[in-house]
Amino acid sequence: MKISTKILALLMSLIMLCSAAVLTSCDSSTPEVPDDTTPADGTADTTPVVEETTPEPAPESADLVMFKDGECFVQVVRSDDAASGSIKASCASDVHKALKSITSANPKITTDWIKSGQDYDHDSVEILVGWTEYSESQQTFNELSYGEYVIKVVGKKLVIAAFSDAVLTEACDKAISLIKQLSDNGNLVIPADTYIHKVSDKMLNMLPAYENADFNCTYSCGGSAQLLVVNNTDLDEYNAYLAKLEAAGWKNYTTNSISGNRFDTYNNDKYTINMGFYDYEDAARIIIEPLAKPVGLKEDNVYQKVTTPQITMLGLEYTSKSSGEVISNGQSMLVRLADGRFIVIDGGFSDNAGAKSGDLLIKELKEQSKDYLKSGEKITIAAWIITHAHGDHFGMINDQYSKFKSMNVEMFMVNFLSEAERLAAINSQTYGKNWSSTEGNAWTKLISAAKNIGADVQYVHVGQVFHIADVKLDVLYTIESFAPKTCNALNTSSLTIKFTFDSGDTFLMTGDTTGNGMEIAAKTFKDYIKCDMLQVAHHGGTTWGNDSGMIYAYKAVAPTVLLWPRGMSTFDSSRSKNYNKVLFSPAEGGSNENFKELFVSGAEGEKIIVPIPYTVGTAQVTRNN
Repeated sequence: MKISTKILALLMSLIMLCSAAVLTSCDSSTPEVPDDTTPADGTADTTPVVEETTPEPAPESADLVMFKDGECFVQVVRSDDAASGSIKASCASDVHKALKSITSANPKITTDWIKSGQDYDHDSVEILVGWTEYSESQQTFNELSYGEYVIKVVGKKLVIAAFSDAVLTEACDKAISLIKQLSDNGNLVIPADTYIHKVSDKMLNMLPAYENADFNCTYSCGGSAQLLVVNNTDLDEYNAYLAKLEAAGWKNYTTNSISGNRFDTYNNDKYTINMGFYDYEDAARIIIEPLAKPVGLKEDNVYQKVTTPQITMLGLEYTSKSSGEVISNGQSMLVRLADGRFIVIDGGFSDNAGAKSGDLLIKELKEQSKDYLKSGEKITIAAWIITHAHGDHFGMINDQYSKFKSMNVEMFMVNFLSEAERLAAINSQTYGKNWSSTEGNAWTKLISAAKNIGADVQYVHVGQVFHIADVKLDVLYTIESFAPKTCNALNTSSLTIKFTFDSGDTFLMTGDTTGNGMEIAAKTFKDYIKCDMLQVAHHGGTTWGNDSGMIYAYKAVAPTVLLWPRGMSTFDSSRSKNYNKVLFSPAEGGSNENFKELFVSGAEGEKIIVPIPYTVGTAQVTRNN
C-alpha cells in the first residue's frame, strides 16, 4: 500500500506525541523542563503542523445543453492513448456519429491530450467516452467495479465509463439510445440527474478492485478469458490483492516465483484466475476465465519409466503439385517421454495442400513406440502443443484429425488470439498490411478436431507449469504478455515454452514467436530463459520489425544446439540474417560461446533425433538418399 508523504508525516508526529505522553505519565517524579521554544505561560504547543489538503470536490451537476436552436455546445472526448481503429476509438466515433445524426450542427471529436502546463475547461460541455485524464472520468471510475458500466452527468460532462471494451461498447450503445430518445427537433438536453448503471459482465465483476495502482485496460483473450492490466504496482500490492481474493472466497491452487516475478492461480466454483506480477515492468496481469482444468501438481505426477526420452524434428519441405513451388517452412516436432507417452509440437501443413505432414507424424509415432507398447495398447499423446494458428504449423490436424482417433490424445495446449483482437489487428491502420483477411481464424477447426478426438483444450498462460512424466513445461510467453498492444502479426501470438527434463537438459520451443514476443520473454524471465537447445523462432525468418529484440533474447538463451525447422533449399538465406548470426560462435561470425551443433529439419522423410540426456555428437540424422 502506498502512503503519501503528508499522511506519513502526520502519523510520525502522532507517534512521537503519544510516546512523549507515555514517558511523562510513567515518570511523574521528574519535573518537565521547558526548552527555549516553550511559551511564557509554560504550556508547550505540541500540536503537529500538517499541511491541509482538500480533495477536489465533484463539480455540481447541471442539465447539459448540447444542441439548441441549431447551435452546438458539445464535443466528444476519448483517451489520447486509444489507438486509431481500437474499440475505444470506435465507441467514441459511434457516439459522435449519433450526435451528428440529430442536428445540422457539427460537434467536434477530440482526445484528452492537453499541452503541458495547461488545464482543461471544466465548464465546457463534453461527452467523455471511456477512461480519460479528466477528473470527472477518474471520479466515476473510482466508483466503478470491473464488468459494469455507468452513464452519468458529472458537472458539465456526460461520462460513459466501463473498464472492458465489450462493456464500453454496450454502454455507448445505451448512451446513443438515450441521445436519440432525448433529442427534440435538433435540440438535445441531458438532465443533470441522468444515471444509468448495469452489471454487464458477471465474470469480470467477480474480481475485486486492485488498489493503489494505475488501471491500464481490459483485454479480450482467447477462450472467453478477460485480462486486466494494472501498472505502477509492486509485489506488496500484488500480495495485498491476493489477500483480497482469498477474503472473497477464492482458493489458491498454485504459486510460482521466477526471476523476481510471481504467478498465482485461484479458483472458485465457476471461474479460474491466472495472474502474475511482472517485475521488469512493475505491472500485474490478471486473467479470469471459465473454470479451467487444473494444470496438475508436481506431487501428482507419478509415472513409470519404460523408454528413453528424446526430441525429434521432422523435415517438411515439399514441392507443391499445383504450382511446382518448393515449400520450405513448416514445423512438426515430438518429444518422447520416459513413460512412453509423447508431446507433439504443431504437426505441419494440411495434407490437402500436397504435403505428407500427417502421415509422416503418424509413422514416426508408431516407429518410436513399437518397442515398448504392449499388445492392444494405444499410442498416447499427453499434450499436443499448437504454437499458433498458421497453416504450416497446425494445418495438418484440421484435415487429418480422424487419423488420430486410434490414439489417446489427452489435451491440446493452446492460446489463440481472440476474434475481437484478430479483427482489431486486421483493421489496424498500422498493422493491417501484415494480415490477410482470414488469417488466424482457422483455430475454430482445431476446437472441433479436439472434440472429435476426445481431447481437452487447455488455454495456457504465462507462469503456468505443467509436469508431464519426466518433463517440466514452463509457459514463458503468450499473446497476453504482449497485450494490450494490437497484435502486429499473427506470429506474435505464438507460444514460447521451456522444457526441463529430469536429466537437467533444457529445450526452448518458440514456434514462430516474433522479436517482440522473444524480447518480452527474455526481459520477463532474465537468466531463466537460458537453454541448452533452441528451436529457432519463425524458421529463422523475419522478426516482424524487431531484430534487436530477437538479438537480445537469443543472447540470453545462448544455446549449445540449434534445431532449425526449415528446408535446406532456403536455409542459407535465413542463416545470414544478423539476428540469427548471434546464435553461432565468434569463429563463425556470432557471439554465442556455447554453440556446438546445428540441425536443419530438411525435406519430407528426413528427421533429426536428439537423445536425452544429450551429449554433443550423439544425435541421429536421417537424410533422403
